[in-house]
Amino acid sequence: MDKHPGKLFYQLTRLFPGDDLPGRRAPAAKVYADPLESLDLPSPTREGGAPIWRVLPRVTPVLPRIGATITQAELSQTLSPLAVRRGGRGYPSAGGAYPLEVYVGVQNLQDAFRGIYHYAAKQHQLEQLKARFDVKAWQEALMGLEAVEHAAAVVVFTALPERSEAPFGLRGYRYALLEAGYAVGGVMVAATALGLQVYPAETFYDDHVRKLLALPEAEYPVVALLLGR
Repeated sequence: MDKHPGKLFYQLTRLFPGDDLPGRRAPAAKVYADPLESLDLPSPTREGGAPIWRVLPRVTPVLPRIGATITQAELSQTLSPLAVRRGGRGYPSAGGAYPLEVYVGVQNLQDAFRGIYHYAAKQHQLEQLKARFDVKAWQEALMGLEAVEHAAAVVVFTALPERSEAPFGLRGYRYALLEAGYAVGGVMVAATALGLQVYPAETFYDDHVRKLLALPEAEYPVVALLLGR
């Protein structure tokens, strides 16, 4: 069998006629029992706003340049595709496993402390985990991306593939990565509709990002979005 990790991954996750999926129950979502602080985000707007067909042509990676503050309402609307709602969330998840977690590195958010926050999708809430946002460390982690200093926030999507692996076996790893694409796309559309700049940084030093977020061994960073003006 080919030893290339990427090819091996796809070879091991192929399905053939007659194959059965494990069908085990997926683990529960991640919960922080004692965050430093919890920040309830404003209720996102569900009606009105920019028509989707005018927004879609403008969705493109743009680096923040001004270093200006964004409001809690803007962040709330940007993250709204990730929130739990009746019937699921704003993006599909194979088997309802939802292997994604989201963290927000806050640098310039109105009426909020700097630091690292976990996004609690069920409560549509930010839970503060660290009371510091180290710009230089994040620049280093994102391979020297200088625009970090101009970002109001860095939104990091991580994956816990074991949640998808429970019902789907090794093929669950594919679904976890697909889901990240769905979720990131929704957030980019929402940010663009608000007139914010959003830039997906897919290339980074994995261990650096894991350390900055204090991720456990089974949780992996997938993409970091720079959000600002």
